[in-house]
Amino acid sequence: WCLTSLPFSFRVKPLHYISWLVGHEGKGSVLSFLRKKFWALALYGGNGETGFEQNSTYSIFSISVTLTDEGYKHFYEVAHVVFQYVKMLQKRGPDKRQVIWEEIQKIEANEFHYQEQTDPVDYVESLCENMQLFQKEDFLTGDQLLFEYKPEV
Repeated sequence: WCLTSLPFSFRVKPLHYISWLVGHEGKGSVLSFLRKKFWALALYGGNGETGFEQNSTYSIFSISVTLTDEGYKHFYEVAHVVFQYVKMLQKRGPDKRQVIWEEIQKIEANEFHYQEQTDPVDYVESLCENMQLFQKEDFLTGDQLLFEYKPEV
């Protein structure tokens, strides 16, 4: 899906939130259903937040399903299930899902605080990219942490 640009919604990270829901692998998830039918091995959804997938003009959200041979035979049914799930998420809306958002926020905060040290060159490159996108107080955390729950976004 090609969506409007979301450069100023970094404090909310709506695409990260949606990808978390789409990529969920537990009971009631799309992947769980597809695995029970032996149609899929994996499902990935989201936005890589690279310059190509997210920029000042647009944002791209994609879903990729790794099919089994049986799943390939049922390609249209698989696509239908995925679109039904997305439609259900849209219909239910995020209002009732603040608990999920808070869970994501805590997990991302833990990953940030306990991340492995990166190569200094990669770290500087990441900071320079962040300087183009965020206010100075968010240079270190703006691309990783979730700050605000705003269901309307």
